[in-house]
Amino acid sequence: MNKGCEKTVMWPLLFLVLLALSCMGGEQKLPANQSPLLVGEVRGKADLVQYAYEHYAFACIAIANGNHEEAEIHLKEALKNDKDSPYLLMKLSEVLVENGKMEEALLCAQKTADLTPDDLKAREFLANIYARLEKFGLAISQYREILKRDPGDKDVRLHLTRLFIRMKKYDDALGELSILTENEPELIIAHYYKGRINLELKEFDSAREAFLRALAIDSRFLPALSDLASLYSKIDEVDMAIEAYRKILRFYPTNTVARERLIALYYKTGQEKLAEESMEEMKRIFSPGDLERKRLGLIYLRYGKLHESIEELKALVAAWPDDQEARYYLGAALEESGDLAEAYESFELIDSTSSYFKNARMHMAYILERQERLDEAIDLLKETINHEGDNPRLYLMLSSLYEIKEEYHSALDILKEGLEYNERNTRLLYRLGIVLDKLRRNEECLQHMKMVIEIDPRHADALNYIGYTYAEKGIYLDRALELIERAIKYKPNSGYIIDSLGWVYFRKGQYDRALEELKKAVTLCPEDPTINEHLGDVYFKKEDYGEALKTYKRALSLKNADDERLKGKINELMERLKGNVP
Repeated sequence: MNKGCEKTVMWPLLFLVLLALSCMGGEQKLPANQSPLLVGEVRGKADLVQYAYEHYAFACIAIANGNHEEAEIHLKEALKNDKDSPYLLMKLSEVLVENGKMEEALLCAQKTADLTPDDLKAREFLANIYARLEKFGLAISQYREILKRDPGDKDVRLHLTRLFIRMKKYDDALGELSILTENEPELIIAHYYKGRINLELKEFDSAREAFLRALAIDSRFLPALSDLASLYSKIDEVDMAIEAYRKILRFYPTNTVARERLIALYYKTGQEKLAEESMEEMKRIFSPGDLERKRLGLIYLRYGKLHESIEELKALVAAWPDDQEARYYLGAALEESGDLAEAYESFELIDSTSSYFKNARMHMAYILERQERLDEAIDLLKETINHEGDNPRLYLMLSSLYEIKEEYHSALDILKEGLEYNERNTRLLYRLGIVLDKLRRNEECLQHMKMVIEIDPRHADALNYIGYTYAEKGIYLDRALELIERAIKYKPNSGYIIDSLGWVYFRKGQYDRALEELKKAVTLCPEDPTINEHLGDVYFKKEDYGEALKTYKRALSLKNADDERLKGKINELMERLKGNVP
């Protein structure tokens, strides 16, 4: 260690210790076993204020050592002996903020402001605490009072601007920024905030102008460079976005976020060679196992370069075995590559305290399901639910495993358990409706689908389910049509919903419209036997028996087809055609 640096750090602490000890008087000594924390106990007839500042000195030492809990104890002891000291109150308020005791800090700050009404810094500190506690009206009132007395206080006006942005009061924020830029045209942060607000408001021309103004002041100002590049991507000016990210990398070659976005744009525009060159550049800048190479491993994974991704992430977890993100994505890359055993091992090493734990366990269950080890997958998910009981995805996955095993009552029970934690979760309610349908509890199924729509009127699958059910039963056909048309508005390219629309027209006897919609549905879902069967039914009704027969035969060849019903329809057609169709 550099000796000069050591002296620079130690002198203030040594000074404070000497100050504290000198305040005790030359003759008075601490007992050998007396903690400095209890120095106030050794009082004699010393002046109370003197002991207040002995504690203040020890608080300063504690703060310098990063021990804010000890500093809090000293400052509270000091205030017992000098309870109306604005300085001690302010210092305690600052320490309480560090200790996360915001309400207590607020009381100290309020008292300081009351004792020193002309101290604008005390008032500013109070306003900042109000803002952190989301007492926005009180914070604004304090900031306004400061600006009334000192309109040129740039920092306070910036605090007020940030508060308005946080409250999404963008017009008020822009008003404050206009004052700032008028008073100080080269204030880069004010121009940047203008850009951010206009970006949020989708006023892209104004946002671009503000970012460019900030960059005219400092061409290397990274926040404006990054947001300008994002803006160009949003408005599909891809070439400008690429140039902006290149500029960032000229100034900041180790900026992995900018490089990742640049690579994405290269792939988007078909410039794969440039994308690969940029990835090679990352390899030249960072060594294998460097944390920054993690982004490279994820980029490779995103674009299907599984071998390269696995190589990068393996090097990373070797160097950083506790990096949960790298280990999780290594598991994902291995799973994608088909190495299920090694993928499982990687997921299994994710720590239970990690934010990746839940997803890792679901991947493990999925691997077990792919290996037809359903009971092990079920046990794993049950164990995970005991650890993360309120996560709806776990209940959905576990219920789906029970459905695969056709244990519908168990699936029903686990969904109901999930709904105890998430009673308005539409995914759980919808799946519960599906399971009830499989149990032939049709009325209960419809009630749950209606509950889903009450919670989420845009839930296309629930709208479709009710509409199709009505059509299948041949009831409430106008209502069925209305529900299915609403569903299509939210999922316009769903072959299953378009099939439902065609089926409603079929039930209403509108065979031409039914044919038009069912042809679309078959194009979107060519491997679905029910949709193909529906199309065959329309051809049959239109007496186009040749097409009907071809369509029924195609439906019969597909997985999960209702063989018995389709063979019956084919036989009926053959009778009608008198055996003349091969």
